[in-house]
Amino acid sequence: MMIGTIRINVIVAGLACIFTFGLSIGNNLFLTSCLKGVYSFLILFVLTFGFRWVLGLMIGAEHAAGGAQLGDSDSNSSVGQTLDMTTPDEDAETRELLKANLGNTGTAPSAEMQFSPLNPPKLVTKNNLDPEQLAGALRRMSED
Repeated sequence: MMIGTIRINVIVAGLACIFTFGLSIGNNLFLTSCLKGVYSFLILFVLTFGFRWVLGLMIGAEHAAGGAQLGDSDSNSSVGQTLDMTTPDEDAETRELLKANLGNTGTAPSAEMQFSPLNPPKLVTKNNLDPEQLAGALRRMSED
């Protein structure tokens, strides 16, 4: 929760820009003074957001403490304060779905699908390799 609008940020940052430009124009070039003014505008524009946020938190905490004492008279003060986590009763519909699924799946898996183990191909290794062929293959690979 923030206090005010973005107009406050622009006003504060604009005043800081003009103040910084006015103080630095006597000792710096025009372009340097403009750049310093833009930097001060950007920095104070962002810092004003943080200040407005902190101020909003402080005022919000005071408002919440004061509102708790005066909130008993309002009928809308309890709106959004509780969470209803109960589910509606649909037991009859759930039972019917379970019965339908059990009736269909009881006979289908045994007739349609049967278990078959996975038979991967076996790896074959060559034990008797000619050393000259291996050296020739290595030379060809190193040339590429």
